[in-house]
Amino acid sequence: MLGSDTLEIAIGLIFVYLVLSLLCSAINELIEGLLNARAANLERGLRELLADPAGTGLVKAIYEHPLIHGLFKGTYDPAKTKKGMWTRRKLPSYLPPRNFALALMDAVLPATPMTASGASSSLAAAAIPPSPAGGPPVVAALRTAIGGLPNTDVQRALLTLLDAAGGDIGRVRQNIEAWYNSAMDRVAGRYKRRTQLILLGLGMVVAIGMNADTITIARSLSVDKSLRNALVSAARQYAAQPVGHGLPAPECTADKKESPECKSLPVACQRDGTSPECRVQLDLEQLRTLGLPIGWSTALDDPRSIHVAPWWWLVRVVGWFLTACAISLGAPLWFDLLNKISVVRSTVKPQEKSREEPSKG
Repeated sequence: MLGSDTLEIAIGLIFVYLVLSLLCSAINELIEGLLNARAANLERGLRELLADPAGTGLVKAIYEHPLIHGLFKGTYDPAKTKKGMWTRRKLPSYLPPRNFALALMDAVLPATPMTASGASSSLAAAAIPPSPAGGPPVVAALRTAIGGLPNTDVQRALLTLLDAAGGDIGRVRQNIEAWYNSAMDRVAGRYKRRTQLILLGLGMVVAIGMNADTITIARSLSVDKSLRNALVSAARQYAAQPVGHGLPAPECTADKKESPECKSLPVACQRDGTSPECRVQLDLEQLRTLGLPIGWSTALDDPRSIHVAPWWWLVRVVGWFLTACAISLGAPLWFDLLNKISVVRSTVKPQEKSREEPSKG
């Protein structure tokens, strides 16, 4: 069975990976917020779903529809859209499936006012199934409108969803919602993979910039018991917090802003204790207070020294790469693993103490 020292080293490394992952995740959030990456990813997914690469057809009609346009400020201008994954436009990062389905149906078959006789081809009546005694032929009108779409792939997809509804306009909407949700699952998976690559890149930059070398940190933990104890203690506090958030800043409401506790916080944390800017500064402060062998030094006897043999630089590169790979796995994984290892340690500790007690007699 693993000894408690080995488990404490593992907890220390996992905790370091957790804090660094939280740091890189917060930096990634800052970048995404500036570039509106989620919105760009969503728009790209809609262009693929509706076979509208230029964004001038159905995609433009959906973004300009009142059900969607009310979710963001400004206007949708496909001419200014970059083909890359990033954009600075203020488009929504999420579209409710029901809004999308109704907007698409109305884009295909625009609503028309009700006539005096009550006849209408409008999808405004979509929520009310046609009555058996001669209700509005919305489904038939929608089928005809779909047949006039320029893209045959979109035609085929929508006609399939229409046929599967069995003449029920409510089920047509539900089928379009399910179609949209399945496409967004694919978009979300692609976004997640891309985010993991971004975290790997950020992890490498942070590992090199902070000299967060896994090999050096592990060596220090193996010989420095006080450092291990400090990390284990800090890890317990982190384990008590919601996954992926770390230790929150105190809430600086209007009546508490003048308190010493709030005044000692960074300005970003005084404004919003959950903002990415605040989390970046708190994570950096946490790393500084732990006494970890990270950062750079010119002292010859310091493990962080820049004056080392060439072969040790190779070891550092390997250590940086290990740190970057660990960061790319994400904070939730390290948070979950930290809890599991902590439980194992709590069961090993008493057993080790009980074996030592007979030797005292």
